[in-house]
Amino acid sequence: MQILDIGCGLGQFLLALKKLGYTHIKGIDTNPEAIKHCQNNGLDVEKITQITHYQGQYDFITMMHVLEHLPKDTIIPTLHYIKTHLLKPQGKLFIAVPNAQSNTGCYWAYEDFTHQWLFTAGSLKYTLLMAGFEHITLIDPDCLVGITRPKKIIKKALLALYKANRKFWNRITSSSYHLPSPEVYSYEIKALITNTPPKG
Repeated sequence: MQILDIGCGLGQFLLALKKLGYTHIKGIDTNPEAIKHCQNNGLDVEKITQITHYQGQYDFITMMHVLEHLPKDTIIPTLHYIKTHLLKPQGKLFIAVPNAQSNTGCYWAYEDFTHQWLFTAGSLKYTLLMAGFEHITLIDPDCLVGITRPKKIIKKALLALYKANRKFWNRITSSSYHLPSPEVYSYEIKALITNTPPKG
């Protein structure tokens, strides 16, 4: 399996893959210091300035906390290039971005000076659709995976109250624009996308 980590940073994910026995793994980044750190750890990492200058065909591509750092007018072209030039047919793209709808959304917006945008679940899905992707799955939207049953029950109850409160105020204000989000407890939005070939 050919794996590419876009915006690999210090290479933590690549190192984890290497320890699991994956051999065909590669990272790309723009930060010279991060790239040197990765290379000193024996990782295959390359410096790029534009994604459209990069070539390759991969079964699995990750972009973890990358999109929010890109200029807005480059996001859709970047994703479209990944779909058409880097990701194999039926290949998988995994994306993680800070969640603007979470209780810590404002924190995420201002904590990192290099953040240019934040995404909601809806805006991320719309962006991916505009880039040509069709099969998009949000992973653990209720943020309930990996927690104990008592905590899961409490989270579900609080989530139900949150949704009821939002619906109540939508009714009072005659607004349906701000729909209740199931993502309120998750600090990030995670999506797994399958690269299906164009129809026809």
